[in-house]
This record gives sequence, structure tokens and C-alpha cells, in this order.
Amino acid sequence: MGGGRRERWIITAERVSERNSEDGGFLEAVSEFDGTREEAERAMEEAARTIVVGTFFQERRRLVYRQDDGSYLVRCTGRMGGRHTRVLRLGRLVWDSAAKDAADGGLAGAPEDAPGPVDSR
Repeated sequence: MGGGRRERWIITAERVSERNSEDGGFLEAVSEFDGTREEAERAMEEAARTIVVGTFFQERRRLVYRQDDGSYLVRCTGRMGGRHTRVLRLGRLVWDSAAKDAADGGLAGAPEDAPGPVDSR
């Protein structure tokens, strides 16, 4: 295991449609965990290979593409010719309002490079 800094991560999956714009747009949290960037990237690749894309979907083939922005495109074809497509993304926690002194505008518990509160005046 690498010696990187442990942070909070989330992997999300967005259902996208290659045929009908009304079939896409559903976003789900696949997992949340603490780990290093390297661990998070490995978890992301594993999620792309193993995510369940449909309850009764009998998968025949799965193609996984790593895109230039670091996301993964997962395209699954079923035994009956149906297709499910997901885009998986990795996110790093940069702000938590429950942090120790968040009410005072501090950044306790947030990564060192996290943005501070936004002044909406």
C-alpha cells in the first residue's frame, strides 16, 4: 500500500442512454470510503468491472473504457440484445459542514487544499 494521504472518496455511477435521452440521468452512489488516491483509483476500476447494471439483466458482454478525464464508461450488452451504459466518476471530499469548526468558517477535517466557505454577500 502506498504512503499517500488518506482522504474521503465517493464513486458515482450515472445511467446514460445511447438511444433515448429520457432513459438517462439517474445518478447513484456506488461506494464511499476512506483511502489514498491510489486505493481510490483501484476501487474505481474494480467498480467499473463489477457494477450491477440491471436487476434482471443477463449480461453477455461488458466493455470498460477509461476516458481522458479519468471517468469510466461501462457498456453492457445483454443476452436478449438490450444495452445498459453507465459513466462512473471518482470524487474526493473537499468540504464537510459537520467539521469541528465549520460553523466558524474553519476547515477542520477538510483536505488542506479544500476551498473555504463562499461569501454570498
